[in-house]
Amino acid sequence: MMKTHSLTPTVRPYALLPRVLKLAFPVAVQSALVSILALADVLMVSDFGQHATAAVGIASKWQFVAAMIMAGLSAATGVLVSQYWGKEDKVHAKTVTMQALKFGTIVIVPVIAIMTLFASQIMLLQTSDEQVINLGAEYLLYSFPLLLLTHFVMTIESSLRSSGDAVLPLIIGAITVAINIGLNFLLIRGGFGIPAMGVAGAALATTLARCLQVIMMAAVLVGRNNWLVSSHYIKNHHTLWMSFKKLAIPSSCSAVLWAAGTLTYQMIIGHMGTTELAVYSMIGPFESLCYAIFFGISVACSVLVGQSLGRDEFEHAQAISTTIIKWVIGLGISLGAMLYLGRDWVISALNLEQPELYVLALPALGVMAFGIWVRMLNMIIINGVLRAGGEHMFFIRMDLIAMWSFGIPLTAFGAFIGEWSFSWVYLAIVSEEFVRLFLCYRRYREKRWVANLTLQTA
Repeated sequence: MMKTHSLTPTVRPYALLPRVLKLAFPVAVQSALVSILALADVLMVSDFGQHATAAVGIASKWQFVAAMIMAGLSAATGVLVSQYWGKEDKVHAKTVTMQALKFGTIVIVPVIAIMTLFASQIMLLQTSDEQVINLGAEYLLYSFPLLLLTHFVMTIESSLRSSGDAVLPLIIGAITVAINIGLNFLLIRGGFGIPAMGVAGAALATTLARCLQVIMMAAVLVGRNNWLVSSHYIKNHHTLWMSFKKLAIPSSCSAVLWAAGTLTYQMIIGHMGTTELAVYSMIGPFESLCYAIFFGISVACSVLVGQSLGRDEFEHAQAISTTIIKWVIGLGISLGAMLYLGRDWVISALNLEQPELYVLALPALGVMAFGIWVRMLNMIIINGVLRAGGEHMFFIRMDLIAMWSFGIPLTAFGAFIGEWSFSWVYLAIVSEEFVRLFLCYRRYREKRWVANLTLQTA
């Protein structure tokens, strides 16, 4: 139920910018570091050949799909924590966090068991190359605890950011990335008496680093007597649980639906050939690196909009979203232009200069440059605005239309029936973003997201 307030319906950009940067910069840097780590994994493993590169790309994509379950839960957690934090209600904010940790653990353990026990069968869905399947199954085996550790990290980081603390996750995340890269050098390539483990080394390095991240995070929270440690929480709050579940289940379903779609795209590319899959696996982490700054802005937007909604400052929330969307359009177009002009430099940095790789990578990067501003704008509207207002059911419908009814059928047709080149197939993948933009911007204009979700449990 909305309330009317006599608030100023506009936001001064220069007044808003410091608040956005305070949240966006640490998140963007941390996201960039994670992308650099994923890129480092692929680059180091690429020394072992295209099969190793493709195997890491496939196996990590399966983990990505599973991680989307936790991403959905952490997104729902962040939405409620930000709104309760806007009301200065730490008890309910911590209660939501504890519910998310418990529920996520129950969900993710069976997923881990399936991915570990049936690793080879899972890999077979994306490629028929036996060497790639064996290497990918080995990667999944050595990284089986990773998802549970990631669930803890994502949930705590979401709660911290929603309460305005984006620096602590950045510091711990940066240390973790440094440790991970060091372990990569040691375990992937070998040294100090440790034999080169290749693909398995990449998986083990990531698992060990994430374990250390959990330990560091727990130690710092206790040492600082952070609100997540010191605040009281309600162990059996049925009303709040129902409120959380109403957001978390559709949020996780939406995230998994989207992630399964990205996995389907990779399956299509994988059946086009190992070379195409290797190029696609190299471009993916670089693309994520480009998105890092916009992910930071989307998190900042979500927190600021969510806190305003929690205080019933509805006009202020709308003004914040409008201002940030205008910024992102300009930034996205500028980034696309720079990416297009610097394609050869990117190809050199990604070690894609071999003739058979270069001929695929050059036009694909051109397509990425063309569509990147649309993806950035979608990220802000979806993650930064609509999600802050609890519009998770809409995301399911949006993905069913944009991805599963348009993007995937078009990509499959191009790859298997039309026999299009790799660059045209890649364009088919990107084309879904234009459909997504039409849907999500129309939803944004409807303003159904302008709602105080805490009223349901007050």
